[in-house]
Amino acid sequence: MKNCPFCGASLPEEASFCPFCEKSVNSRTEAKPPHHYIFRKLLRIALPLILIILLAAGLCHYLLPKTFEGAGEVIYTDADGSYQLLTNHSLDRHTPLPELDTAAGAEERYRFPSYLYINHMESGADAGEVFMKKVDSVSVTVLQPETSPSPIQWSEPEAMKDVNPDAILVTLVDFTRESETPADILWTLHMKNGDTIRLSMRLVVTPTTIYDYSPENADMSDTAALQALLDQAAAIAGEQDTINVYLPPITYTEQLVIPEHAFNLFGSEAEGQRTTFTEGIRMENPRRFFISYFTGIDFKGDGTGIGLSTAGRVWTRECSFSNWRTALLGYGNVWVNTTDCVFEHNGIGFHFNSIDPNFTASDTHFTGNSFTGNDTAVFLEEVPTDVKMNFSGCVFTDNGVDIDNPFQQPVDITEAIFQ
Repeated sequence: MKNCPFCGASLPEEASFCPFCEKSVNSRTEAKPPHHYIFRKLLRIALPLILIILLAAGLCHYLLPKTFEGAGEVIYTDADGSYQLLTNHSLDRHTPLPELDTAAGAEERYRFPSYLYINHMESGADAGEVFMKKVDSVSVTVLQPETSPSPIQWSEPEAMKDVNPDAILVTLVDFTRESETPADILWTLHMKNGDTIRLSMRLVVTPTTIYDYSPENADMSDTAALQALLDQAAAIAGEQDTINVYLPPITYTEQLVIPEHAFNLFGSEAEGQRTTFTEGIRMENPRRFFISYFTGIDFKGDGTGIGLSTAGRVWTRECSFSNWRTALLGYGNVWVNTTDCVFEHNGIGFHFNSIDPNFTASDTHFTGNSFTGNDTAVFLEEVPTDVKMNFSGCVFTDNGVDIDNPFQQPVDITEAIFQ
């Protein structure tokens, strides 16, 4: 027997219906659909929604502005093709420079150019003009430590075809030995389609040891003593160290040979006498990438010989060259600058004969010089780069030939004076 769960009446065990309250006394289990049926039903509902979401995400990824970043180089692709954007400080338009390690000696300020090149990826051809039509703006900034005692300075990017005809834009970066590094030179290009391209080049400046020699601490009484001093200094100094030699106002009557190191020679003047060399100076194998500066020195010849011959980088400033067969000769694989100097009564005043096609110009300025009474004032036999040499402010007077240029080197003489 069992009791009705509703009215409590006694019922047989097998009863399924209560005759007293007329209710069913069987327990019922709700029928449920199979699990695979529910999954298929949910999938039919969710799948179109998932596809719509994926399509929208892909479309957004394609249409929304993107940012491209790289150290020294970025490959940028759009509907017109792929482009290589790179920055460096050389005339090689295809090799990026992610980091520049340089030394800083005694110069008050150092400067180097940061070039922006743009090439077609497949051909390597110059794509600068074409690509810039897609660009809305270009800016440069230097990310550097805020505590730097001598912050790095830079110029606004602009085209400098006289400095580098292949670079689409150039910024000039200035630093000193007190500039705190590493610092990042950051080029930012905002594209008209909203994309952003960021190119960085890291600058690391290492202050070098500076050796100063003067008559107060070294024997410079004649050429032999000076030669011994330079040889000893070259043996002691490291490759990137700076050697400054402050010369007395005397005349050196024998040829001086500069050993394998860069030297800065500073002449002096007292009682009408300047530091003078009558047999010239010869530089055979100085360090390839370091510049020797000669300042305030007179080179006085006897109509023969060479006043200053160099196979290494030299920059003469406020010097005078008179009565030489050749006053200043740069030969081999070299770059030579001369500014604010006087060339008088020489066979050839300034002779450039350098053959290395991969050599990088130190600077394009040959300004403020005076060329008077020379058979040939400037002889550009061969020049290692095709940058335009700037002769602004130079005065050419009574020379047989002012500028002999068989190499057809680009020169800027628009502000030179010819008398």
